[in-house]
Amino acid sequence: MSSVFEKLLNRILFSNYNGLPVSGSYAVKEAEVILIDRKRNDPFEKAGAPREVPVHLYYPETEGTERFPLVIFSHGAFGFYKSNGSTYEELASNGYVVAALDHPHHAMFTKNSRGKRVIVSGAFMKSIREMRPDLKAERQYERYVEWMGIRTPDICFVIDELKAAAGKGEAGENWHVEKENAGAIPTVLRLIDAASIGVMGHSMGGAAAVETGRVRSDVSAVIDLDGTMLGEYTGVENDTLTVREEPYTVPVLEFVNWEQYNELKKDLSEGLRYPNDVLIRSAAEGFTTTLRDTKHMDFTDLPLASPFLGKKLGTGERDTAEALTIVNSLVLGFFDTYLKGEGEFRVDEIY
Repeated sequence: MSSVFEKLLNRILFSNYNGLPVSGSYAVKEAEVILIDRKRNDPFEKAGAPREVPVHLYYPETEGTERFPLVIFSHGAFGFYKSNGSTYEELASNGYVVAALDHPHHAMFTKNSRGKRVIVSGAFMKSIREMRPDLKAERQYERYVEWMGIRTPDICFVIDELKAAAGKGEAGENWHVEKENAGAIPTVLRLIDAASIGVMGHSMGGAAAVETGRVRSDVSAVIDLDGTMLGEYTGVENDTLTVREEPYTVPVLEFVNWEQYNELKKDLSEGLRYPNDVLIRSAAEGFTTTLRDTKHMDFTDLPLASPFLGKKLGTGERDTAEALTIVNSLVLGFFDTYLKGEGEFRVDEIY
């Protein structure tokens, strides 16, 4: 994608959207970096090319010496790092450092360390289109493993790099930082409390966030914004996907859109084993909630930035700004409890 086309796309889709009001007292600053995983090849690039993960940082402006919890965000399929900008700003304004990832070739567009535009992979788009109800369970499982095999290592690599750099107070050798961001990076690193980490995401990103909570011991809280927990599928038996039984040990909050919530109530009553339901029931501290009259994209900023695209991709009758304000408030409350140790988290089943 050329820079001219991207600028045009941004102007058409996002020019009139300035986010939602925030509740915190901190001004929000931004910076970005591209982290290069030299131990992992990018399956979408030519042989031997390392996996690169752009990371967009939102952080509170402060002159103090305090440190803040780190929250990692993973976007959905065909999304990009700005998908939940209002969520990042709400968190940062209340004293969090948020690292929003682009997953190259899963993101609609991003860029690499050479300044080249990287657009969504045609093969990835095809794999999404293949996910029809009549697709064999074996093929579904292969796709889920493939997708999570890219997403979850991206998240883990970013956590490792941010923790290491925060400990040293400087960017590591895997960091590609443009001149305009060079001054901000030491400030961001100084603010990160690497002992308090949360992971969240929307849709496929939510699935990867949940899986990250499975594979890492340093994640203290996980949020899934309307994503099927694909990493909880363990295989196939008798042409049916099997679901993990082991209890989930990390506090987890799940959001479900209204349409899905009502469909699942019926399906679960008829004996469906749905991974989200199994995990939430097994979790030591698991919460699930829905918002009336919402659909999948109402848990992102897209319908506010581009009502046309939002409607095409799935929005309900609920006002998205109202829904997202509730979502952001619950996200903040959940992380306040489990990352800052403030208060007791409570959530209604339906809003």
